[in-house]
Amino acid sequence: MSSKVVLRANAKINLTLDILGKRSDNYHDIQGYVAFLDLYDELIINHSEKLLVSFDNPFYENVSSKSNTIIKLYNYLSSYFPNLSQYKVHVKKNIPISAGLGGGSCNAAAFMRYLISDLRINMDQINLESLARNVGADVPCCLINESSYISGIGEIIQEVKLSDAYYCLLVNPQIPVSTSKIYEKISIKGLEALHNKKFLSNPSIGHIINGKNDFQQIIIQDYPIIGEIINHLTEAEGCFLARMTGSGPTCFGFFLKKEDMSKCKKNFEEMYPKFWITETKLLD
Repeated sequence: MSSKVVLRANAKINLTLDILGKRSDNYHDIQGYVAFLDLYDELIINHSEKLLVSFDNPFYENVSSKSNTIIKLYNYLSSYFPNLSQYKVHVKKNIPISAGLGGGSCNAAAFMRYLISDLRINMDQINLESLARNVGADVPCCLINESSYISGIGEIIQEVKLSDAYYCLLVNPQIPVSTSKIYEKISIKGLEALHNKKFLSNPSIGHIINGKNDFQQIIIQDYPIIGEIINHLTEAEGCFLARMTGSGPTCFGFFLKKEDMSKCKKNFEEMYPKFWITETKLLD
């Protein structure tokens, strides 16, 4: 019987995100760079007589203790390894839900990393595309938890080295956005010429700045506040990149100086007192 284990599940941001087309299986092919942040949920894990998952969640959107990515992951792995041990998992949420920050996926991935170690699971037995389909498209890259270039439906992962660990201000207007509905709205036509298909193992910040998020303009059409946030970030002193992550609604601004980030945060808090706004930085 092992003692309590506390894990960090780091938030993910999409530095760039291209939607390349819809596949015959109704998934979309994507490509882009992702990075991870010094912002994380905490997972407290104990061995138990049955699987129990609970949450401390300060956010307006609830997480079900009966249906969540941790349970989906456990059930998925049970199909490979029918004699899995049972656990009690308690999650302290610091990452907003449905925010484009991969919160649910990073929780499942952190739990999976623990299971691999605790049960000595052979990862060669796990198909990453199947994992992405059955648990969540972001789970494979969150499992690796390193800056990466992702493609396919998210299961093809090439680790990259970013030049610096930039300071990052996150701004979330706390509005619900449905990823599935956003995918229904996206039109691939006209985007092909704009896609940057050149993969770099050491992408410069200029390469990232020249990228984009294909979801961003679609979200702005329905939620103009996203465009407003990005404009304010772009105009902030010291901010050299402002973009939305994933399917939103969280936006991020990159800064070289912590004091510039903190000044921007203070201004946002005065303008938007009901928003979720937090300072963090990219992991090395």
